[in-house]
Amino acid sequence: MKRKYSFLLFFFLIVILLLSISTQSFAENNYEKYKIYYNGQSTGDYGFYVKGTPYLPISMIDQYCSNPGISVDTEKMRLNIDMSMQNILFADDEITDFIKNNCGNIYVPLKKLDNEIVFPLNVMEQFFKLSYAVDRTSIKLKAYAGIERIARVNTSSQAAIASLDNDTDDPLPLNLNQRVYISEETNHYYCIEDFDGNKYYINKKYVDIEDLDLSKIDFYAPKKQKFIQSPGEKINLTWQYVNTVTPEAPYPNTAIDILAPTWFRLIVEGDGAVTNGGDLGYTTLSHQNGYMVWATITNNMSETGSTKYTTKVFNDPDLMNKVIAQYIFYSCLYDVDGINIDFEDVVDADRDGLTNFTKNMRYYTEKQGLNLSIDTLIPKPWTIEYDRAALSEYVDYLAIMTYDEHYSGSKTPGSIASIPWVEEAVQESLKEGVPKEKLLMGIPLYTRIWVVDSNNSIISASAATMDSINNILSSYTPTITYLTNEKQNYAEYKTGTHTAKIWLEDEVSITNRLYLVTVYDLAGTACWQYSQASSEIWKVFDRYLK
Repeated sequence: MKRKYSFLLFFFLIVILLLSISTQSFAENNYEKYKIYYNGQSTGDYGFYVKGTPYLPISMIDQYCSNPGISVDTEKMRLNIDMSMQNILFADDEITDFIKNNCGNIYVPLKKLDNEIVFPLNVMEQFFKLSYAVDRTSIKLKAYAGIERIARVNTSSQAAIASLDNDTDDPLPLNLNQRVYISEETNHYYCIEDFDGNKYYINKKYVDIEDLDLSKIDFYAPKKQKFIQSPGEKINLTWQYVNTVTPEAPYPNTAIDILAPTWFRLIVEGDGAVTNGGDLGYTTLSHQNGYMVWATITNNMSETGSTKYTTKVFNDPDLMNKVIAQYIFYSCLYDVDGINIDFEDVVDADRDGLTNFTKNMRYYTEKQGLNLSIDTLIPKPWTIEYDRAALSEYVDYLAIMTYDEHYSGSKTPGSIASIPWVEEAVQESLKEGVPKEKLLMGIPLYTRIWVVDSNNSIISASAATMDSINNILSSYTPTITYLTNEKQNYAEYKTGTHTAKIWLEDEVSITNRLYLVTVYDLAGTACWQYSQASSEIWKVFDRYLK
């Protein structure tokens, strides 16, 4: 993830926040009303469907869906869930007991759509014992009866056929991980029913039977199958910055393997509680589009007091257990495939504490079948809080954040990450004991516009996306020079009495970065961050990484 410097953080987050507000408000208002049916009968209520997530009005709670351990808090816009009252089941008894005994209370955010307070049905499906289907005009609900055999679709782009004798009738489209209810079976097919009572057939190999009575379980998170990288394969993890609203899942893109939304942050002095920024619709659509999702968890490094509170967590076993239990529970609630640890502004004295935290995380992520990765700063005397060799023992991947060589607080303008500077960081990481097959090299998808006066004193240093730089270059048409030392293009142009300088992130710089991945035979790359990239740059990843 992005290295946080005080000046950089302020400017960068303000820019991103303004951008995110403009785009997120549009996305959140881009919805239609859907009629709601319960067990085949109209409820007279209307719900919404936004970015893969169906929403129901909170007025339906208690009447159509209830759970005595769940309460509505309209002031904080949350559904509060008392985990001590929930019957939960994880991959095995040990992790189930760990979550049950340590997680404490959790919450699910509410939204306001069309002046109606609503909750995400996909997240609350199990807690409220409601299965659902969404078509073009309606949301259809069905209560768990406890008598059906329940299965989960284990592949994407499959459809159930209406007849075993004639497959020309309209099929029933099914999605990966969708639950279906089995009423009958033949030697090779299960007969399933849709929410209107129509029967369809699906080959048994495309579904996995859940040998559970989900009417008696409030939340079930089966063990995932961990991703294992193939020999010679290079992977690309790309972060997506999430402030309060998760953006839409990206369209299919073969240049990206893993999306890492910044979802869960430690609440400073919050007694081990974690903020919930998850979006299950994002995970579902990302899976359908071919991505893995690894939730990024942070110690809320930009929040005042986070460094001191991180120390407190590392030195209090009960507090640490609660933090880990919350991170893992939320990750399972939003069906992610892995967890990405981004703990920054950690004091040097907490070096062993960070390693121990990661070790404990690893114990439970392994049980649950989740990949685990961690982000570290480049090896320097001022980054000894990261024991990279020890951390490597407990994670599947270690990402070095090889960017911000020059940041907004720098005294002189320069490259975000010159290639020699990046190469040195890679070399030092390998020398410190990070296995090359676990090392992800950071790649910036942004640059900085340095504006200087006639004395080369910095007037401003604003972060900029690839698309915004392309627009500037089209407007000013500056001369572009290739810098043989930095191994990237450089542009300079006049803006009034001042001069603008840009060390470009483009096809040239990205190609040279990916060359390092090949030369050192690294596991792959980690890009900060998706919204800053131009659509064309992914072709470079396809060509030189994939």
